[in-house]
Amino acid sequence: MSTQTLAIETDRARPAEEPAATSTAKARAGMAMSIATFAMALASACQAVLYLGHFGTNARTDGFFVAFALYSTFGVFSQSLRLTSVPLLVGPKARLSPRAFAAAIGLVALPVLIITGPLSHPLAQLIAPGLAPRGRAVTAAALPVLGAAMVLQLWAAGGATLLAIRDRFTVVAGAYISGSAAGLIAFLALMGTTGEQTLGWSMLSMAIVTCAWMTVGVRRSGGLPGLGEQLTLVSVGRDASVILGRTAVYLAFNVLFVVTLAFGSHSAAGGTTVLSYAYLFASYLIAGTGMALGMSSIPDMTRDARTRGRTLVAETVPRGFRYAMMIVAPAMLALITVGAPLVHAILPHSLSAAQVHTLRTFTGLLIPWSVCALLAVFLMPVLFAVGRAGLLNALALPLLLAHLAATALGSALFGVNGAVGAFFIAPGCFAAILLVAGAGREEAPRLFAELAGDAARFLALAGLSFGAGWALGSTLPGDLAPALLAGAVGGTLYLAGLRIFARRQLDVMLSAVMARPSAA
Repeated sequence: MSTQTLAIETDRARPAEEPAATSTAKARAGMAMSIATFAMALASACQAVLYLGHFGTNARTDGFFVAFALYSTFGVFSQSLRLTSVPLLVGPKARLSPRAFAAAIGLVALPVLIITGPLSHPLAQLIAPGLAPRGRAVTAAALPVLGAAMVLQLWAAGGATLLAIRDRFTVVAGAYISGSAAGLIAFLALMGTTGEQTLGWSMLSMAIVTCAWMTVGVRRSGGLPGLGEQLTLVSVGRDASVILGRTAVYLAFNVLFVVTLAFGSHSAAGGTTVLSYAYLFASYLIAGTGMALGMSSIPDMTRDARTRGRTLVAETVPRGFRYAMMIVAPAMLALITVGAPLVHAILPHSLSAAQVHTLRTFTGLLIPWSVCALLAVFLMPVLFAVGRAGLLNALALPLLLAHLAATALGSALFGVNGAVGAFFIAPGCFAAILLVAGAGREEAPRLFAELAGDAARFLALAGLSFGAGWALGSTLPGDLAPALLAGAVGGTLYLAGLRIFARRQLDVMLSAVMARPSAA
């Protein structure tokens, strides 16, 4: 990735004008954000396994996970503020002061509380049309708790934005790691008393700790300058509309899964829960690779955009995408060949053999979406940095309408599998438009060929590696031993393949992970 933008060191020679200490600092910033995101993913994975083992998959868990999908969507939307709002806060022409930004974020929270509180029952009808009444009742009951967690995560994201501008990435990472730990502790303490809503209360606990940590960090790093300016309801509303307008594309991009899940709610009892697990796994991979690196680099990209222009796409996206695919490809194949049967072996009464097949199918259908989403997540920060926010947000409504049409057609032709399989169509078209807009018509075909080649290379290597592991594991009796053997063989073969086909990228990634801070 470019040493001027993304966090991992480039596999090309470092530009002479950038000091080694600066490059190392950027590498560590990106790794801090990725580690924090994966720590959240690890805590969520533990809770997911515990939730599955304790409550299984049924109509009530389906109801909860419809509400949880809305929470997850809003959570990613909140994190996107850290990408879209930076240009409003940095540089000599900064439009918002930190105080005005904080006030606008506070105002945005009000409609969230109203929609998920007094309007929770109508909202449940809208987002879970295929569920039975008892399932929708769980959805409606979960929305107020998750709505409070959404607001706190929104405010935490606002604090993280200010801390990122001040290069306090370790504080941001610490907040999310501590919040994840608090959520896991709350889950363990409450799972025996709060039923299917346990995960919601866990998310609220996580949000409280994360928001509190961010608040303390902002105060210690300089607080909210701009106390002398006059803020009125009109000015705060105007600032909030600007922030939301810049973030509309992220909201639309993440609402796509809510649409898919609404069509998927017509599946058999437990199917919505299984689909939610598959999507959460894939989305955390995208967030932990593409979005985390984009968050750590957006301040520098914004500062450098005027001098680098369209070259930012060629200098950041291909290498960032390549490193991310090194992680995403084996993880998705591992869930299909190892993760699903391993969960069944450990929790046979919670995930049946038929649901193992369903989980594998949904994960396989989500692979094309993962590739397209990853590319879009790398492209959007660059276009925001070079001042193409207007184009991005103009595409929000067409993106949503195209997804509605594709999902409806896929569902009509092939049922739930068709709805999930159509998930990649609108994001793929969206990413293609962004690539042309960011790189230009002349450069876009070359970049597309490079990106497609990287995706195919890592997916093929992961498929062959874990496919071989699955073939060997299938010769053993039982469920647990085959899954463990498949994982061991698949992981070993994949790493061996990287040493042959992507040695430089592997060495760069390992060096970034093990980088030590300089004496300065």
